[in-house]
Amino acid sequence: MAAPKLGFFEKIANLTGALYRHQAAQFPRRFAVLKAVGKHELAPPRQADWPAIKADWAKVQKFIQTGGYKNLTVKEGLVYTAVSLEVIFWFFIGEMIGRRYIFGYLVPADYVSKSTKKAVKEQEALAALEN
Repeated sequence: MAAPKLGFFEKIANLTGALYRHQAAQFPRRFAVLKAVGKHELAPPRQADWPAIKADWAKVQKFIQTGGYKNLTVKEGLVYTAVSLEVIFWFFIGEMIGRRYIFGYLVPADYVSKSTKKAVKEQEALAALEN
């Protein structure tokens, strides 16, 4: 006897279940790799790393000052441009995430800074002394 033909949604359900079981089996290994890479890549630079960072920065400055960018191929130029734009965009996105708003910091309409409050108190004290 032949198996009944599966409908579209039954096929999708079977495929989803198979993908879920595969991903669930792979998760511990992938999570361990992600944790190891994250621990290494997201750590601040160590004291031993600073000479290499300074040397790389000096190379970049020399590359710009001597006009080395004029000798790049189009492909290299596009790659360097893409990397630069990615760094710049992540900086701006990080700023937006940090302030939790897209267009600047939200300041309440009734906000008065501490220095302004202090100046007002000093003026009121002077006015009280004069009267």
